[in-house]
Amino acid sequence: MDMEHKSFWQIEKAPVFPSLQGNLQVNTVIIGAGLCGLLCAYLLHLKGVRDIAIVDANEVCSGVTANTTAKITSQHGLIYAKLMQGLGEDGATQYASANQNAIKLYRQIISSEQINCDFTPCNAWVYTTWEEKLQAIQDEVQAAQKLGISATYEKQTELPLPVKGAIKFPDQAHFHPLKFAFRICDILSKAGCQIYTNTTATAAEEGIVRTQKGNIRAANIISCSHYPFIDKHSLLFTKVFQERSYVLALKGIEPIRDMYLDCVDGGFSFRPQRDENSEDMILFGAYDHKSGHENKQLHFESLIKDAAQCYPSGKPVYLWSAQDCMTHDSIPYIGRYHSAGKGIYLATGFNKWGMTSSMAAADILSDLITKGTSRNHAVFSLDRQDIGLQTKSFVKETVDIVGNFLTHLTMADESLRNIENNHGGIVEIDGRRVGIYKDENSKLYAVKPVCTHMGCAIKWNRDENTWDCTCHGSRFDYKGNVIGGPAMTPLERLEIAQDSRR
Repeated sequence: MDMEHKSFWQIEKAPVFPSLQGNLQVNTVIIGAGLCGLLCAYLLHLKGVRDIAIVDANEVCSGVTANTTAKITSQHGLIYAKLMQGLGEDGATQYASANQNAIKLYRQIISSEQINCDFTPCNAWVYTTWEEKLQAIQDEVQAAQKLGISATYEKQTELPLPVKGAIKFPDQAHFHPLKFAFRICDILSKAGCQIYTNTTATAAEEGIVRTQKGNIRAANIISCSHYPFIDKHSLLFTKVFQERSYVLALKGIEPIRDMYLDCVDGGFSFRPQRDENSEDMILFGAYDHKSGHENKQLHFESLIKDAAQCYPSGKPVYLWSAQDCMTHDSIPYIGRYHSAGKGIYLATGFNKWGMTSSMAAADILSDLITKGTSRNHAVFSLDRQDIGLQTKSFVKETVDIVGNFLTHLTMADESLRNIENNHGGIVEIDGRRVGIYKDENSKLYAVKPVCTHMGCAIKWNRDENTWDCTCHGSRFDYKGNVIGGPAMTPLERLEIAQDSRR
């Protein structure tokens, strides 16, 4: 099928920045040049901080920001009833306030800076096609209304689905994330902010960030990398995990006005967008799952089939996937990273709501640095103890991680002879488990199937021809090169006989 296997946003040309060359001293260094890092720099500068540097291991906004569905919304699934029950009204109010304020800040920045980024106000809906889920929808409406959100219960939508009921949030929005981010880059550069790309931060401690191209000394350090690479101080790797999801852009369809999300995990997501020629599209997504747990399903193929059922006249034009950092209680970690050292701050675990959470994080962190406190920071604190919200997910992920460490003791998944060209899998060769990829000419590429982050098992991702860690979501190409953290070191490459067929 004639379609681009990249996000629609990536047709925008990214700005080019140099790599760091030698040591540097600044007031504040930000690790990660995604949307969150850029917004932290922008709001810090707005609040009077000068002498800021941003470093990124890759190009600007080439990771999560480039693969989002770009919904700017405080409606994060059915979260408010859960927060009211687990944290009480005060904690739930902080969460709602931070995210509602984030939407307001986007409007203000886009207006004041005159940023052309397809910003479009709309409603955001969470719907269900199941009678047994209606009570959860109604509970969410009541919780949101109690928190001051103008939510309503609805039964009629624009969707080509038999919707039983839905909650609607007014005054939400969507936009083009890279048009916005690249304009922020331009504003920051003109304001004197130093941006360095292809510069990997390898360690951070009080007052210093170490990279492979020089050290950066700073009074304030903010980690906005997708996965917290300085994660071992407070065992953050036990508090977050990663999930993948899949998106298809469709043309030739009846346009919709609003954004929609199924209340069931992994259900359908819909949102409108116009392409570069102002033609209507729908961004159609589904199939959320923990990274490294693809099983045998081909998610892209399934998504195309589902889209054809919903929109028979639709033409797929872009196809992509995203990887998101998740927390056990569905609340991001934003705040001071006390166990890593004085003056170190962290933002991670945006739970698939990175656009709104990035702005909320930037507002909170810039306040903490410039004022010493922030109105809504307590609910996002790295030191929070909301055990009731975390327990079920924590136990599930702990059992899963233990099982994936023990995978090394099990038999291989398949035999080498069953691996087709342009595919991979775990096989047994000479009594050891080996990760094998076979290219179009039957050439074999072998790796040790153990993630270099913490020694967990990796599995072959048939959708995207990558090796994915089953515990913390690191990703590697078929040769074993790192394409996504937290791992920083390539997989160990193994030598095997090319004519081996056992």
